Amino acid sequence: MIFSNTRIFIIKNIYSITLSLAGICQSAHLIQTLAYSGICNQNAFNTCLISILKINTNSVIEIYGNHEKNLRIGLKTLISFLTFSNFSHSYIEFITYIFKMITIQKKIKKNHIATSSLRKNILLISNQYNIHSDINIITDQIAELYIKIISSLGSRILIKGLKNFLKNLHIQKKIRCLLFSGIRAIVLWNQYYGNQLQLIYFRKILIKKAKKILFKLNTTT
Repeated sequence: MIFSNTRIFIIKNIYSITLSLAGICQSAHLIQTLAYSGICNQNAFNTCLISILKINTNSVIEIYGNHEKNLRIGLKTLISFLTFSNFSHSYIEFITYIFKMITIQKKIKKNHIATSSLRKNILLISNQYNIHSDINIITDQIAELYIKIISSLGSRILIKGLKNFLKNLHIQKKIRCLLFSGIRAIVLWNQYYGNQLQLIYFRKILIKKAKKILFKLNTTT
């Protein structure tokens, strides 16, 4: 009965669950792209970055700019992730980043001081962004907040890539922002009973929904 009720809840909220998972996957994918090439899709990065600032919202899609196209990369990556279509060293690395972010999110959730401080600072940064709308300034502020609060919890993730890119301060900041946005997406996912078992038992449903969203995007944009 409990499993049945959970299934009904998940099917009812499959759209929001899929988008939140796409948000996680987009963050992890962009981290890998930056670490190995030094560049990433700027719109996809901006979407992840601004999602951190969206605290008081009515829906998941609103957090990602009110359009599924902003999560196109995340949706494609989610499908690849769930279908095991690219089982390689890069795939293992990708999964590791996601599980590490899940672990960090759990640490933050248990630390009420850290949670309160993050919320307070994010609101301040959000208010500033509404005034000047400068992505570079927000990137610096979010990256600094990540170091100040999240890293101080002893929650460091070893990022693999090419040394010349990983040593670049601007790329380091962008990677920290993406780790932050991945954690933000995990918070959203948790609101819909998000856990590893959900990825196993409802994998086919998630894949089907992600493909349906992508198909609609490909036929309308």
